[in-house]
Amino acid sequence: MTTPRTPNCDFCNEFSGDAQNAFDRIYHRDPGSRVLLRSDDFALVPSLGQIAEGHLLLLPIRHSTAIGDLTDGLLEEFTRLSGAVLRILRREYGPCIAFEHGVRSGGAGGCGISHAHLHAVPLPSSLDPIGSLKAKFLHQRMRDLSDLGKQSKGMAAYLFYADSRSRAYLFDTPTLESQYMRKALAANLGVHDWDWRTAGREGRLLATLNRLSRRFDKLRFSATTHYR
Repeated sequence: MTTPRTPNCDFCNEFSGDAQNAFDRIYHRDPGSRVLLRSDDFALVPSLGQIAEGHLLLLPIRHSTAIGDLTDGLLEEFTRLSGAVLRILRREYGPCIAFEHGVRSGGAGGCGISHAHLHAVPLPSSLDPIGSLKAKFLHQRMRDLSDLGKQSKGMAAYLFYADSRSRAYLFDTPTLESQYMRKALAANLGVHDWDWRTAGREGRLLATLNRLSRRFDKLRFSATTHYR
């Protein structure tokens, strides 16, 4: 379900300018914003609890608990934009993966916050956990994110994962534990401060903002735009 804003949602509060959110509590308006790119429909920000420098979140502005529940038009736009974001991230940092844990009624855990968000994380191909994910969970190949609504239909919760070679998968994960993918990626990278709930002021987040602050300026949000 998609709504304009949900009370007590960290992202809804942040995007509306309300100070009652984790970013403002940690950074006290210094910097004043972590938004790298924003339109009426989507925003791009560095994640709290950076698994690696360059760890970004791409989100719908309107509250939704799963990217697969976006309207067809918004999902197509989100797919094009996420592709452009990943291309820029790869130019800056090398191989990247992307994932989203979408939770619907009856689903559990996994993402740690109910507002839908796609993670994009720089990750060496040698550390990509796609093999272990395929061995552990039922899955199917996907063309890309634009198929997410159709292929995840009827799932209480799912894991979308795009590996370091840009191959997309959908995993059926109705009982995934909280922050499962964060922990898995952090373990592969040897990172211990991965939990966004306990994050303080992070050098990696500030470095991400500094490095990427102008990299997305040429992107345009339009249903007819083909992002470079």
